[in-house]
Amino acid sequence: RVGILGYGQLGQFLVSQLLSQGRSLGLSLTFVWARDGGTLAALPPHLRLGDLRELPGTGVDLVVEVAHPCVAQEHGEDILRHADFMVGSPSALADAGTEQRLRVAAARSGHTLYVPRGALWGCEDIARMDSAGTLAALKVTMTKAPGSFRPQGWLRERVAAAVTAGTRTVLYEGPLRPLCPLVPNNVNTMAAAAVAAPGLGFDGVTACLVADPSVPDWHIVDVEVTAVAEGGRALSVTSSRRNPAGVGAVTGSATRHSFWSSVL
Repeated sequence: RVGILGYGQLGQFLVSQLLSQGRSLGLSLTFVWARDGGTLAALPPHLRLGDLRELPGTGVDLVVEVAHPCVAQEHGEDILRHADFMVGSPSALADAGTEQRLRVAAARSGHTLYVPRGALWGCEDIARMDSAGTLAALKVTMTKAPGSFRPQGWLRERVAAAVTAGTRTVLYEGPLRPLCPLVPNNVNTMAAAAVAAPGLGFDGVTACLVADPSVPDWHIVDVEVTAVAEGGRALSVTSSRRNPAGVGAVTGSATRHSFWSSVL
């Protein structure tokens, strides 16, 4: 029994998949919750969860968050007391206190805290290298049209300036952790990389965020992996993922199927 938190583009897709394919896969949609409950008006009343405090009575097995990092930060511990929890906004884990609280809650309850790979290509290879101690560096560059960003704080001015300039602009380059609260909706792929490579983590993974008006309907994710050098030379792998996206969309279209794969 699966519950969905969030009813934007990604949440609607997962709900549709569960309703159309769930029965044949042994899955059922238990409820849908959204920060703005009015968005759920098209769903049957029995599927709408009006208050997360009602979650314990639903008998849900897996709760999938695809809403906002604040959901995991504010409700993650309570959810893990009653069900497995998939954090679709892992930028929430850039807050060290949140990550620690969720890890402790999962250990105490016996439930599992999952992080989907999202748009991160090569996730398993990165994790294997990190586990083996052969991962030296990891850089993730995300390029989107300026209108696809949901910036906070000082980054708002940088995005506004990029819109005015109308040219490709590097908004940020540096450690991932301080970037996450500035664009929490946009850097979950980077956050997934930090989780896949705990030896580097949020402080060791390098993040580069680029606004480029020449790609209005694409999200581009470049991943650069560098291994520990042997004999003066090191393995390096670079991948580039071009994901079609609606104009102004936060999530690319192919990422929807990646999330569904993670749920399965």
